[in-house]
Amino acid sequence: MLLSTALDALYEKVNGLGKRKSWFLLLVAVFIFITLINGVDIVPEESYQRLSQNPFTTRTDIHFNNYWQESLLLPLLAYYLGLTGTITFNILAFAMIAGALVLFALLAHRHWGSTLALISTALLITGPLTTILLSWLGTPDGATFALTVPFLFVNSGPLIFLLALLGTANHPAFIIASLEILVLRWAMRDGIRIKHLILASLGIILGYGAVRLFLYSYGIEVVSRFDFMQLKSVSEWAGMNLINLPATLFSLFNIHWLILPVSLLMFLNQDRRFFSLALSMLLLNYAIVFFTLDTTRIFILTSWGVLFASIFHSYRLAESESQKKQYIQALIVIGITSFFTLRYFSWVGEIHTSPFFKTVSQLLK
Repeated sequence: MLLSTALDALYEKVNGLGKRKSWFLLLVAVFIFITLINGVDIVPEESYQRLSQNPFTTRTDIHFNNYWQESLLLPLLAYYLGLTGTITFNILAFAMIAGALVLFALLAHRHWGSTLALISTALLITGPLTTILLSWLGTPDGATFALTVPFLFVNSGPLIFLLALLGTANHPAFIIASLEILVLRWAMRDGIRIKHLILASLGIILGYGAVRLFLYSYGIEVVSRFDFMQLKSVSEWAGMNLINLPATLFSLFNIHWLILPVSLLMFLNQDRRFFSLALSMLLLNYAIVFFTLDTTRIFILTSWGVLFASIFHSYRLAESESQKKQYIQALIVIGITSFFTLRYFSWVGEIHTSPFFKTVSQLLK
């Protein structure tokens, strides 16, 4: 009874905040707080910043395994904007992260109302995606995130085509994330038609072709991702992924894993097709990242949209106000808990805490 009263009070408080004009300022404060408790670190070797200084030649001087040179959009954008210095490049990368979160909040508000926009954006800010983005500042991930956000909300065919082209030129993870979101929105009857999938696919094909044409035109040699996978044997990949279970698995969504069983328990019987698709996509994404060094990073970049599509569809499936209230209460509790869970990620088979925790541990030595 006491717990129920506390949850009711919490729901009313958050619902009240969502109806105020200051709900957006609250999210800004949450982002600042998370940035402080997470810390910010620059990607090792500063490869993309260094690439932006000269993206028109094979950059084996940065790393001999230059499969990452297929990510063209961010380095080229920085090059033509003249933002190639360490400080200016990383300011650009940080601005993309902040801009993507603003875009998500505004589109969610327009699509689902202020309360769900407040809660879902807060979940996004406190989740592992933000941990990765801030811990690996200087990667194309902020741009990948920003270009993926509209796929959860927009129905414009030309815009989807353009975003698909740009996103593919930025990072291959975008291809998986964007297509999975569109398929899920089609399954949940959210205004997506076959034509949108065709336009997205066409944009992806042209984006991939543009990257290949650029590399060919400048004689840039890259290591294919298939060749990169073969650098390790299957047993070595397995060992790297299994050595730190269950910590590695938990890092993929952190405490936000709880959102899935809550959604399944409440709404599975109402749309088994949707949730079967969503779970299958998560399994597929984990199978893909099994053969990458950046386990948490690549999984969350490809899968965050699946999780939030599930949140939005679950909210829509609620048949009564009491169901919506119960679901929102669960999200609020998970969101508050995510403020206090350890922020960490799996990389090269090892567990790494976010920059703040690394700094504190070094100071305590």
